[in-house]
Amino acid sequence: MKITKLALLASAAALLSSPALAQKSKDTLRIAVNNPFAVLSGYHLPVDDAGAIYRDVYEGLIAYDEHKKKYIPMLAKAWRRVAPDTLEFDLRDDIKFHNGNAFDADDVVATVNYVKDPKVKLTFKRRYSWVKRVEKLGKFKVRIVSKKVNSVDLGNMAYRIVMWDAETMAKLDKVSDYGRLSPVGTGSYKVLQVDKNKGTIVERYAGYNSNKEYNRAGIKRIHAISMPDRQTQVAQLMVGGIDLIRNVQPDTAKNLKTNPALRVTAVPAPSIFYIALDSVNKSGNKAISDPRVRLAIHKAIDRDKLIKHLVPGGEVATKLEALCFKETTIACKYTVKAPEYDLEGAKKLMIEAGYPNGFDLDYLVYTPMVQLGEAVAGELRKIGVRAKITPATIGLYRRKQGQGKLQAWSILFPTGSHPDAASILGVYFNGGGNQYYGDPLLRQGIRDAAAEFTVAKRADHYQKVFDRVNEMHYVFPITSIPSVYAHSKDVKLVTDSMSTGDVWIGNFEWN
Repeated sequence: MKITKLALLASAAALLSSPALAQKSKDTLRIAVNNPFAVLSGYHLPVDDAGAIYRDVYEGLIAYDEHKKKYIPMLAKAWRRVAPDTLEFDLRDDIKFHNGNAFDADDVVATVNYVKDPKVKLTFKRRYSWVKRVEKLGKFKVRIVSKKVNSVDLGNMAYRIVMWDAETMAKLDKVSDYGRLSPVGTGSYKVLQVDKNKGTIVERYAGYNSNKEYNRAGIKRIHAISMPDRQTQVAQLMVGGIDLIRNVQPDTAKNLKTNPALRVTAVPAPSIFYIALDSVNKSGNKAISDPRVRLAIHKAIDRDKLIKHLVPGGEVATKLEALCFKETTIACKYTVKAPEYDLEGAKKLMIEAGYPNGFDLDYLVYTPMVQLGEAVAGELRKIGVRAKITPATIGLYRRKQGQGKLQAWSILFPTGSHPDAASILGVYFNGGGNQYYGDPLLRQGIRDAAAEFTVAKRADHYQKVFDRVNEMHYVFPITSIPSVYAHSKDVKLVTDSMSTGDVWIGNFEWN
């Protein structure tokens, strides 16, 4: 969102009269968030704002060190595979929830049974429906059985399932209120307040005991203030009303960099921005069922230009060759690369396919990425493709996907939320998204990989899938989207000890 010179001058004048920019002396970091409930559970409100907080409030049995590429203990001290479909976990006996209740097997059983219950409606139910049953083997020992052999079950435990307090769950009339009324976890931060008007406040948990090597809490108190309007966020940052804002756009970042009291930090993140196309005419647009047209659309997009001028933090962004990152995505392997920019070649393909004058295209774009989506639409107009943009939330995207009404769409996929190649491939080519491709080679490759526990062998199966996607021009990976923060000069961002790209509240420190 553009900031006018007048607004900049007004904000700068207010800044000069502000007594302090950051609340370093109070050891409190004030951050702006779009959603008033900036912490819940990850189950009922899996949004970006909440994720930055709840991942340091709640913990799972295990986690994954993306730097060393190994699983690490959290609430479980040991684990083993006793059968291809069965995992056993030995739990720690010295963990307490933020309310003082002791953690044990009953909490694991209650949590897993809740999220896998078919009657419990969750946005991403497939993340939990793979569990067949959970068994208590002792006070500090549990067994989790999959419905079928699942080579990424450990990854699902590390990235998808965080533990709730069974005693607190039992007291609630609606368990879905857990994160709103009683957000009790075991993480390095505990929740002091969740209020849609006053904001969410979390504080360093003095009794934290799970894995101090990995989980940090650099600043004592974090105050997340609901402020959905971006102009308001920027103005408040400049006058010292808040200390940090996230997801800053390039034009805003450029202006804020001129303020000596502020800093802009871009962090490489494993999030993929792409354009996908309905290849089987499910949505009623015959043109994009022709692979020549899909290739023309891909060739018409100048990714280098988009990254340089429009991608937030473009200086640390990655132009992608496939729907995964070879450096960080587990089992990412491909030999066929996404096509390079070739406008003349794209125009020739359109003529060859019988569309010399182009055609109309409904183009759904994830709302935070609309500016970039508009630039993609501008590129497509050069070959006669008249893309009409519909901004969409994830909820709207999911509804249209299920209804078979998507023609072209661009969504931001956070591969860091589960860095195995199974994550993105399962979502788009083995679930509801597969109706737009109908390619048996995709589903077969994914099924073969699901039964293979050796990463190298699983990668061989995934190679067939990634190569097929590029060969048939189903989905065009455009760029990674870095995380860009504008913040007080008193604040610094510290690299996460587990994640290669994500930033949680524990990664903020004072200079």
